[in-house]
Amino acid sequence: MTEKGNDLTARLAVASKQMKADTLIINGKLIDVFTLTIREDAIAIVDGVIVGIGDYTDAVEIIDAKGRYICPALIDGHVHIESAMVTPEALAEILVPRGVTTIMADPHELANVGGVPAVEYMVQAARDLPLDVKMMMPSSVPAASFEENGATVTAKDVAALFATDGVYGLGEVMDYPAVLNGDPEMLAKLQAAKDHGAPIDGHAAGLAEEALNAYVTAGIYRDHEAVTKEEAEARISLGMYVLMREGTAARDVEALLPAVTPANARRFAFATDDKHLDDLIEEGSIDFNVKKAISLGMEPLQAIQIATLNTAECFNLQGKGAIAPGKEASFLFLSDLDSFSVEEVYVRGQRVAEQGRLVQPIRDRQPVPSPLLNSVHVAPFSLADLALPLQGTGQAHVICAYPGSIVTEKRVATVPMTLDGQFCPDGTYVKLVVVERHRATGNIGVGILQGITFTSGALVSTVAHDSHNIIACGTDDESIYHAMQHVMEIGGGMAVVQGDKILASLPLKLGGLMSTESVGVVKEQLNTLQAALKQIGYEAEKDPFLTLAFLALPVIPSLKLTSRGLFDVEKFSFIDVAVSE
Repeated sequence: MTEKGNDLTARLAVASKQMKADTLIINGKLIDVFTLTIREDAIAIVDGVIVGIGDYTDAVEIIDAKGRYICPALIDGHVHIESAMVTPEALAEILVPRGVTTIMADPHELANVGGVPAVEYMVQAARDLPLDVKMMMPSSVPAASFEENGATVTAKDVAALFATDGVYGLGEVMDYPAVLNGDPEMLAKLQAAKDHGAPIDGHAAGLAEEALNAYVTAGIYRDHEAVTKEEAEARISLGMYVLMREGTAARDVEALLPAVTPANARRFAFATDDKHLDDLIEEGSIDFNVKKAISLGMEPLQAIQIATLNTAECFNLQGKGAIAPGKEASFLFLSDLDSFSVEEVYVRGQRVAEQGRLVQPIRDRQPVPSPLLNSVHVAPFSLADLALPLQGTGQAHVICAYPGSIVTEKRVATVPMTLDGQFCPDGTYVKLVVVERHRATGNIGVGILQGITFTSGALVSTVAHDSHNIIACGTDDESIYHAMQHVMEIGGGMAVVQGDKILASLPLKLGGLMSTESVGVVKEQLNTLQAALKQIGYEAEKDPFLTLAFLALPVIPSLKLTSRGLFDVEKFSFIDVAVSE
């Protein structure tokens, strides 16, 4: 059957057993996420939609579940595709076999590089895939008014894209001072979303009670930035949904699970936010969140409800999140609940993956606009521009980073200096540099970092949330300089450098954020990058590149470095690196 004209008539006829179904799923253990129980009823499907649960026997095609569990397909409540460093088409190859068939995607990373055309590219690249990408219109581009990013997305731009139905909702509102102060431009963006009945995503990192009240008053009911039980409870008590995040840098599920109770569990959902390709391949996506929650003691059916029905209701996805009449026939076959190993995946009634692999090909990739392939524009600079003079005492404001977290700590420390008063990196402190790369302004921020430790060389990346300037940290200026020159030459990417020697490189030509290569090629390049880290003496298990990427984001506490200098997030103002006597 085809969904044209009389589709509802046909569905009703099958539901009432007056007509045979297109497909019938039998002999399965249906996971009922409404009641957290297991049922053993047949599932009748017409035109990719479930129309009946019960004693159905007649269909064109009968699929035997062979006693396996039938689970609703998983939904990621908040993700940046760019963090996987591959295109939407490539990401679908990874997520769908793991049972993730819908994602709420905010392309504000690429939008900070290329503006509205970048969003339009992402919308087109995400169409007609087995992965349903609900694109959220970036709300905070730039993330803060003083940022040096590549483009600005205005309220007029937001309204225009909502009018074309190209976007589903308003992406995370990161510029919380604009909300709290009633900034007319921000209020116009919020109103545009409300005018279209679109969900608005939040970013309430470290907000106090009055700020949370203002967020909810503005219509922002979703947030993925709670990192403690108390923060989660505060949000839920105000009517918000809490998206429990488990990405590469920020892993919050374990800390937040104690906040989940029988009384409030329906206000929680899962998200990945930022997760690197290698972690997606080796760990998984929302399926990993489910597994982790189960391993930490959550009942499997509860974890599944959070990953499906809760997320669907959180984002007004009326046709998703459950196996029930009127819902999209997207579901998974599982042999057992504790391991949550996905064996088969169906999208809109069609089998699309089996045993971790797609069984249907992905369409050809969408062409990338030329400006997005030529996005690195840096004013000439020299080694001398990387110097960091300090006061005679050597006391300095230091960014203390914690691998596995995107939150930093502001410290005052006595750091090593050269005889002429320059900061001199050692085994505890490395130099951190951010160079503007969109409009060749020549601005360079230099600071001091503790928490990413290695013995020689430098790390560099053009992935530096959210403005995505060039960010590098290193033990000596020569390595930092050559690292930055290298990523400029390759049009963006990541590298590990020692002196003037490039030990490993991952080109990210698409906006300096994403590769146009296949998943296999990018994974191999990532492996080479990780191996090179050992050559420069990096011994920690956590990936330093994602930690590095968040050290330039001035809307996440507490101390960050931008191309304009050191920024105190709590004071929301720039400060000197050197501490005045």
